[in-house]
Amino acid sequence: MTRRGQKDDVARGPENFRPDSERLLIYPGNMPLGPQPTVRPAPPEPAPHPPRRNRKAVSRRISPFNIMLLLIGAAIAIVLYIGNIIAVNQLMNNVNALETEHREILMEQEILRARINRLASLERIQEKAEELGLKSLREPPVWINDDRERIKEIEESSGKQ
Repeated sequence: MTRRGQKDDVARGPENFRPDSERLLIYPGNMPLGPQPTVRPAPPEPAPHPPRRNRKAVSRRISPFNIMLLLIGAAIAIVLYIGNIIAVNQLMNNVNALETEHREILMEQEILRARINRLASLERIQEKAEELGLKSLREPPVWINDDRERIKEIEESSGKQ
């Protein structure tokens, strides 16, 4: 009898053939049915080396969870650092733009001051006065002294009181 995946002793070939007395006592599915002689297997030979024992469980100093937390913390720190660098670069661009605008305003202010000085110069005022028909004084101005009595006489004569 053969089962799927197993071969009969005869099918294995003469070099692998075992007589019934040497067969294993483990049922491989191809044992003959019927009475069998009871033969005890020979005791196993002692192993040349003692059997290996399992190693003792070693507790890890750093657990995988701690490693993952460390990696996540490092990633967060890197992201914050890069975000800080980007923010500083944006602020520097804003500062440069504002400095440029400030320099332009200062130049415009200097241009306006020069224009005011040119328009307020004495030569220009004299030219405008001559265009309007005004003449410069040849003699210094005279101060008028008011005579209070004379003012009263004029007021009385005109009818004001």
